[in-house]
Amino acid sequence: MAALRLFTRTKLSAIILRSSADHQSFNGTRPIVPQIQKRWGSYGAAPQYKDSTVYTDYEVTRDPQEWEYVERVLKPKVIPVPCLENKQYPSGWKPPVSNPHDYPYYVQRTKNYMQPVYLEICYRGSRRITTVRRIHGDIWALESELKEYIKKHVNKPIGVRTNELIGEIKFRGDYVNIVKKWMDEKGF
Repeated sequence: MAALRLFTRTKLSAIILRSSADHQSFNGTRPIVPQIQKRWGSYGAAPQYKDSTVYTDYEVTRDPQEWEYVERVLKPKVIPVPCLENKQYPSGWKPPVSNPHDYPYYVQRTKNYMQPVYLEICYRGSRRITTVRRIHGDIWALESELKEYIKKHVNKPIGVRTNELIGEIKFRGDYVNIVKKWMDEKGF
């Protein structure tokens, strides 16, 4: 494919000129060679910016009532703090109700107030790994409690890899819903 692309870039204009020379004898007019467009690869190579009236038609306004419509479309600068009442929400989301000193460990929520439990699927779906991140405190106590909880629910041995330095536990298998249920019971 690359050879064809190279050939067309270098030889195509010569082929067009030769073919139009053959047609020139028939109608007696000069051949029309299509203009090759130049692609501007960077901002520095692009033509200079002209007056804005050439490109767009816009109007600058300072009216705060009109600006309200624009603010609705813009992304918020700060993620709003949700209501942290311990109640049932329609989506099934539960707010964190435990304090960091309630247990010897603490699982911190993400910036969007979601539980940091993830499923990694690799080797074309043949390996599934459940990952719990953002763990602070005694990670070994958390690992043993979670391992016993999962083992109680699935009735089979659980493979675990604990990384104390980055505060992460990986379980061999898809246990995301079980881990999130345990976190909801503990209040994380």
